[in-house]
Amino acid sequence: MKKLIILGVSAASLLFAASNDDINKKLDLLLQKIEQLEKKVDKKDSEINQLKQQLNKQQQEIKKQNVEVQKKVKEQLAIKSCKKLKVVDLKYKYHDEVIPYYDITVTLKNTYPKKIVHFSGNLFVEDKDGVKILQDFFKRDVELPVNGEITLHHIHQLNSDLEEYLKDENPENLKIYFEVIEAEFADGTNIECGIF
Repeated sequence: MKKLIILGVSAASLLFAASNDDINKKLDLLLQKIEQLEKKVDKKDSEINQLKQQLNKQQQEIKKQNVEVQKKVKEQLAIKSCKKLKVVDLKYKYHDEVIPYYDITVTLKNTYPKKIVHFSGNLFVEDKDGVKILQDFFKRDVELPVNGEITLHHIHQLNSDLEEYLKDENPENLKIYFEVIEAEFADGTNIECGIF
């Protein structure tokens, strides 16, 4: 009986030793596979980070391009506008002569994004009801920088009885504006808005 027990214990220990070696080998294989998977995951994480960096770089480039495009569009819209010479001040004095006239002094401000070297256009004065009571044409060679102002003196002979009403109007009730017909800029570009 002792022999049987010894034989059983020996067989069990042989089986256990054999299965223990198999288990160790299998565990080693599993650990190797896990390490390989970790390396693959690390590699993929690295690739993802590189892609994120490239994407961020491209997004910033696109944002920069969008800002530049918006700036160019805004500048083009500003240039295309016919109302970028703003009336800052208007003074006038009526002279009741054989041919009545006004002495007009108008100050214009350049709100175009470029220096103006020549312009032509119409000065309009409307009453509180929106009726145009004066229209006067100006054409000048100038050196008018961006946001610069220029004061123009002009004698305007009355063309209609309606223009005479200007002398009696309250200046606070007047709408005064200037519409450009043509403007040439220092960089050689120009705009033409037509005749009003």
